[in-house]
Amino acid sequence: MSNSNNRILTIDISSNKIKVGLVSDDLKLTSFRSQDLVILNEDIDGFAKYIDTDVMWSKIEKNISDLIKQEGKIGDIDIIGMSSCAQRMAVVFLDHQGEVIYCGPNTDVRGIDSAFLIEDEFSEEDLFKITGHSPSILFCLSRLLWFKEEKEESYNKIKTVLTLDDWIVYKLTGEFCTDLSSAGETQLIDITKGEWSSVIIEAFDFDPDFFPEIVDSGEIIGDLETKLIKKFGIKHKKIPVVKSGGDTQASLLGMGAIEDGNVGITLGSTAPVHIVVNKPILDPQCNYWTTFHSIKDKWIIEGNSGNTGIIFDWFKESFLRNGENANELIESYLKKTTPGAGSTFAFLGPEIMNIKDQVSLKRGVFVFPPPTLITEEVPKIENFARCTLENIGFGIYENYNALNQFLKLELQIFCAGGMAKSNEFCKILSNILETPLTVPHWKDSAFIGLAMNTLIGTKRYSNYKNLIKNSIDYDYYSVDSAASKKYRGIYLDWHNLKKKVDDL
Repeated sequence: MSNSNNRILTIDISSNKIKVGLVSDDLKLTSFRSQDLVILNEDIDGFAKYIDTDVMWSKIEKNISDLIKQEGKIGDIDIIGMSSCAQRMAVVFLDHQGEVIYCGPNTDVRGIDSAFLIEDEFSEEDLFKITGHSPSILFCLSRLLWFKEEKEESYNKIKTVLTLDDWIVYKLTGEFCTDLSSAGETQLIDITKGEWSSVIIEAFDFDPDFFPEIVDSGEIIGDLETKLIKKFGIKHKKIPVVKSGGDTQASLLGMGAIEDGNVGITLGSTAPVHIVVNKPILDPQCNYWTTFHSIKDKWIIEGNSGNTGIIFDWFKESFLRNGENANELIESYLKKTTPGAGSTFAFLGPEIMNIKDQVSLKRGVFVFPPPTLITEEVPKIENFARCTLENIGFGIYENYNALNQFLKLELQIFCAGGMAKSNEFCKILSNILETPLTVPHWKDSAFIGLAMNTLIGTKRYSNYKNLIKNSIDYDYYSVDSAASKKYRGIYLDWHNLKKKVDDL
């Protein structure tokens, strides 16, 4: 617990949670609240999805009010600033009155119906050279075109296009703006110039006024609106709101991954692997994304392993219904099993990033030696738990290895997120990667990254390096050479079996 009374109020809208935290000015997470983020289907097929912003905002307000009340009972606190981040690729369209026309999560792929319009104007390679992103169906560009083609009346009402984090800042301050870590995920930003792409905007005849001013992450946007100060139960009359942006970038910042060659693995619902670079480097195969870090003049290259935390949560909910603490139970399973999980393999989704294959049906498969008359050892639940986590580790390894070969940098790996709370999984991951892991004490590193931006924006610190050096504590996981050697062979077996599973 921090000795400081100063607090930074942080908001993090992830893929499935609405989270609010209070962080001290020495970067300790003192308390947080979380509620589910509900994603709604707009069509039968489930391609078109949306978020009810009234419900989401109501949950944000309740989480903040409850947190302020909770910490106020312990002692006096001073809210010195606040910042927010949100899931990347989520966007909000507003009308002239600032009312929401549409709020789409990062899983909304309605743009699949308008992708042909993009293909008529740009080849995949040309669009990737401008934006560092593909395929088009995932991003704001295709969703704007969908509204233009399919809901012309709604499209004609659009005044402002924001990312989800931009919208939160608007709700807090009444100001419209974006930052590159958010806007870089819209497929409307020039990845080299760091500005809205006039080439793309003109090609599709979008109103340039749709797109707000770009500011730096770590910049004060305005003060928290007076009505919200009262509603949240905050005693002070002036609370600066600092721009942050994408949740992944905030997480990278909070784990300390800010230098050229730093690798940040965010173990959330998915497990993106990011390498920090000093200039925009584009994958010639148009597979690995390039976007902006929240640190000025820093970019990140991304390989994404797909559903990882989602698979982990599914396994716990589906197989561990005995009333015990599932996380503690799995930790005990990992301690009593060995690499390879008794020749039990899982193929549940995590794998090398392949953006050209986003629609083929994937089968979830366990491969294991079944009971026979002559078999004495058969897999138990602990083996299935271990192979599920090894599958996640192998998916991360494939992306890490591909990026490592692509960029040829001397790398240091940082790791945070929900699954980083598992001491045993961190050991497994370090051994699979054959590289030591640097893991911050606070695994919910997006909260810490938001607090860091606030401390920079309010001039309490002048640079991120000193802030990290003075305030972030780490655990270190070294490589067990014997286990790592075993994993080389186990991974090859898994990889070869996966080719057969993919043909099912």
